[in-house]
Amino acid sequence: MTIGRIRASVLVAALTVAVLSVPSAHAAVTKPQKCTLAIAKASLKFVSGKLKILQKCRNAQLTDGSCPTPSVTAITKVNDKFTGALTKPCGLTLAELQGIGFPGPCTDPNPGDGFTTADLQACLFAVHDAFVTLAFDIAYDPTVTGPLGDDIKCQAEVAKQTFGYSTCVLKNIQKCRDAILKGKALGVAPDFCATNGKTSAAITKCIDKMTDGLGKKCNTTQIGTLKVCNPDQPDVASSVSCVIDALTVKIDGPEIIVPPDLIDYQYAVRGGLCGDLVVNNLNEECDGPDDSACPGQCGTAEVPDGLFACLCKTKPRMVTFEHANADTDNGFRGLSVDGDVVEGGGYIVDLYDCDMTGLCNAGPHCSLSPFSSCAVPKESPSGTTSDSICDDLGEGVCRKERTATGPHCFQDINVKCDEKNPNDPVCTGPGNFCQTSFHGAPVAAAAGGIAVCNVSTFTEDVVGTVNLTLGTSSLKVRQAAVTYQPLSQSKPCPVCGGFCDGGARDRCDATHPCAPGMGPCIEEAVCSDGLRKNKACRRTPPFGGEIPFFGTTSVDCLPDPAGGTFTDQITGGLDINSNPRTTGTASMTRGPNCTQTGYQNKTCMGGTSANRPCTVASECPGGTCTGQCYCTNQVRPNDCGRACVDGANDATPCTDDTDCPGGFCHPGDCRLDPGDMDSNQEAVCTNSPPDRFCSLTTYKTCNSAAECQPSVACPFCQVGETCDNKLRACFATDEIIRIGSPGNPDRETVAVYCVPKNNGAIDLSAGFPGPGALIQRETVYVVP
Repeated sequence: MTIGRIRASVLVAALTVAVLSVPSAHAAVTKPQKCTLAIAKASLKFVSGKLKILQKCRNAQLTDGSCPTPSVTAITKVNDKFTGALTKPCGLTLAELQGIGFPGPCTDPNPGDGFTTADLQACLFAVHDAFVTLAFDIAYDPTVTGPLGDDIKCQAEVAKQTFGYSTCVLKNIQKCRDAILKGKALGVAPDFCATNGKTSAAITKCIDKMTDGLGKKCNTTQIGTLKVCNPDQPDVASSVSCVIDALTVKIDGPEIIVPPDLIDYQYAVRGGLCGDLVVNNLNEECDGPDDSACPGQCGTAEVPDGLFACLCKTKPRMVTFEHANADTDNGFRGLSVDGDVVEGGGYIVDLYDCDMTGLCNAGPHCSLSPFSSCAVPKESPSGTTSDSICDDLGEGVCRKERTATGPHCFQDINVKCDEKNPNDPVCTGPGNFCQTSFHGAPVAAAAGGIAVCNVSTFTEDVVGTVNLTLGTSSLKVRQAAVTYQPLSQSKPCPVCGGFCDGGARDRCDATHPCAPGMGPCIEEAVCSDGLRKNKACRRTPPFGGEIPFFGTTSVDCLPDPAGGTFTDQITGGLDINSNPRTTGTASMTRGPNCTQTGYQNKTCMGGTSANRPCTVASECPGGTCTGQCYCTNQVRPNDCGRACVDGANDATPCTDDTDCPGGFCHPGDCRLDPGDMDSNQEAVCTNSPPDRFCSLTTYKTCNSAAECQPSVACPFCQVGETCDNKLRACFATDEIIRIGSPGNPDRETVAVYCVPKNNGAIDLSAGFPGPGALIQRETVYVVP
């Protein structure tokens, strides 16, 4: 279980999770925000009103041919009413329009003159009129002509329910968005309005209404005759599904794809996505040609996948791009070792105070000498400001960019908010919320054959020092890790594609088809489960990637908090503090007393009597007398059995000292493993517990080779696998050491830390509280 690195990291500039604040009172809506509310109201009236005009005429034409074209007067009236409704509330200055995100997805027809109210009206009319045409064509196939006779009842119901569903979705998502804009307490991010409880329930009722209405007024023959939806559908159930699929994506579809949907236009957003070529999000400094902050220096050509996407390359900053072949070891039990991560993770730090040797301060630092860090500690109360740290030190103000990783209010990065509280009241005002940066996409992992899903977020700003000349770094990286119950043992986390469409939505691929009745295998990039089930997702670095045995996870596919966790989400999960994470050497010596009987005594560390029991230092010539554990409240040093140390029976199992003439019986003997070549200072138990794992599907425990063959219990096992004995890993008896490697641009950073108590099930499986260690291979990129 990769707890020290419980994540598949991604670039912080690309990844944020938004949770709404709960102001003590609803904040006043500003004049520009009234424009947004007016747009939503007018848009709903326009879509509903124009569809009714078209519907009435088309039904009459299909009944008796009495309405070949809709009334020009009626159409003109509804068109003019739409644009007219925006004239006064959206009669704003360019700065005011930009303040609420416009032009947003709209194209500015005259960039040199600035985006105007008239430009806004023209854009919004065009996109909503196009949607009306789309919805009309879904309800009425143009090749169907009248008179329809009795079939007109079915056709009229198809149109009624299709248009009703359109306005239902639009109305309810607008209601959610408007409540957010007004500062009401919803506890849901804007992008997740459609999956919010009340909104989702209302939309479900509309779907049920459509299904019931078509079921009463239409039969299978009529559905086929009327060519309902596009492509034509054979029955009521498929017609309902087709209408939902066709319209939902146009009203409020996945925020990470183009073209924009109606909600994107109405609220001037693209779901926070960099790459819409307009600066319409506080996380963006520039976006393609919208680069007034740094003309010609907006990163990068490959938006949104570029390492400095929508950031100015004129500011000194560094991206750490992490590679999958990491080595993570966590917990005293030795069952969560040699873990990988997902390719392409990392974080961005801004650089300050670089000197002639190439040494720079990384992350938020005060503006005056000695330029102390102004990262707000995790323990600081919510509402603490970064500037207050510098003010208390007499070092000016905090220099901090939006790339900073720690939890902060979206509209004021200077204010620390409580990532444990999704309704932190310090982030007041419409559109404000507590922004927390993911330290990666969900990570599927296993320890002792128990699979879980891990999600991590930064709990402090990443800060430290880097030397651009020598390729060295020493950074503090602190994160909270939440461990979720697995969806299944073969699919612990939601995956981005590669899952069966029926039943439990198990994993599948070209060589592992779905079980009968559970297919087909969905290969397109959509989430299998969680808050964004069936929505589009990104599965290439830095947004996601393949995890051996468990499929492709994505930052766009988070587990559903309602699905249950091992850790308490409200308390923020495990506190992992990698300080320092360095290209040098990281180490930790044992010292605390263990809590389990038989390991509570002290032993000699170093010297000629290493590992022998002791009570005072004089009993340890050349060494010290200290506790056997590394971390506070750790139960025992490792999971090793008893073995002789020194003497004629060295390294053989023992019961007590009488079995070890010339030596002593060590209760948990652990020795460096000379055969481990992919790390440094790896160790294994001299007397190992009986661990058996499948030879290729290495996370699965077994008793025989038969349990490692393809089956329902192990669908991704391979033919011919064996069930192999494996020595239990452990941390070296006296000192944990990991050695980094400086370099430009490629380097290795290391960290050693303690993993705190989690919960009974996972503590027992992995061995927490206990030590953790990381070796991370990475590449760094620096601008300018």
